[in-house]
Amino acid sequence: MLTNYILRRIDQIAQTKSPIQARVQAGMMAGIFGLLTNAALFGIKIFVGLFSGSVALIADAVNSLSDFAASILTITGFRFSGRKADDEHPFGHQRFEEISGFIMALIMMFVGLQFIFSSIQKIMNPTAIRLSTLAIVLLVISILLKLWQMFTYRRIGQKVDSPTLVTASKDARNDALTTLGILVAALISIYFKINLDGWIALVVAVFIVGSSFIMIHEFVNSLLGEKPNEDLIEEIADKLEQYDNILGFHDLMIHEYGHDTIFAVVHIELDSTLSLDKAHEIVDKIERDFIREDGIHLVAHIDPLDIHSKKYSRFYVMARETIAGYHAGLSIHDFHVEQLPNNDDLLQFDLRVPENSKFDDDEWLVQINNDLRRRIGDVTVQINFDHTDLGADHSLM
Repeated sequence: MLTNYILRRIDQIAQTKSPIQARVQAGMMAGIFGLLTNAALFGIKIFVGLFSGSVALIADAVNSLSDFAASILTITGFRFSGRKADDEHPFGHQRFEEISGFIMALIMMFVGLQFIFSSIQKIMNPTAIRLSTLAIVLLVISILLKLWQMFTYRRIGQKVDSPTLVTASKDARNDALTTLGILVAALISIYFKINLDGWIALVVAVFIVGSSFIMIHEFVNSLLGEKPNEDLIEEIADKLEQYDNILGFHDLMIHEYGHDTIFAVVHIELDSTLSLDKAHEIVDKIERDFIREDGIHLVAHIDPLDIHSKKYSRFYVMARETIAGYHAGLSIHDFHVEQLPNNDDLLQFDLRVPENSKFDDDEWLVQINNDLRRRIGDVTVQINFDHTDLGADHSLM
């Protein structure tokens, strides 16, 4: 079976090529498969649609033509996404896959809007439908072809973790259901003399527009930079917890420029009594482990903690108790104490603020400063407000 052959080829390529190159080859094979099957589907549907006079089938045929164009974009997108980083694009070109998917969704929406108008005209001026046995057989074949597409796209998409191909598999499934609905409506129109062609065409067109809108939303979110996958966040956090010589970590930030191009930044908490050379040795090993074992470009920032100071620990406990007393979902990390020239203490920490906070940052700063001065005395509080939490705070303090 062709699908199994493609999957075997992907496995063979993965053994000799880099993950990015293997992914590109998989996407291009899926695109070529889509070109051939969508060309056949367009030919079948346009022939049956013109012969029967069904505007719904013609709309479905044009949808297959847009799928043909989408296959070209898939091939182009994967080919460009496989290019190496250069001076103008230092993070690579893998996001071109999302760009091609975005263009594909725009084309689908344009096609859907065009057929909404033609469907309304068909409803206002209905015409009889002619459907021969050959036409019925051809439509059944087109449904089976679409189901084959769905299966193939889904298998390849899952194998290389491609949102574009997974989306294409869902689109193929929907197209199969749409063609089935058109076939049933056409049979009803012929045998029961109830002309549903224009209405079915309208449903198909609205469905195309709705699906396109969802796809556009997903691709725009990806291009803008959405929150990373929870599995990736958990994978990085679990790996960091395995290092016994760090006290904790927080402020994890992840930037994805494609499936295989991931950059991350994290604050690593270390004992402040360690020498600078020793601290560098620890974080340097962590960074090398991540790029070698996981392909993640991790940059670690050192946060020294004075865990041996009783005053430091007392101030931290009092600050945490004060902030917990607001019952506002606030939490602190990256806690530091410095002494000012006038011998007053400067408390510095990051404050995680939930999205639905009742106060803005300036109001929280005034409130916390006043409350901690009442509890501790002559202290100044300096707060860095954190609104981009990924939920991977494993801070000791």
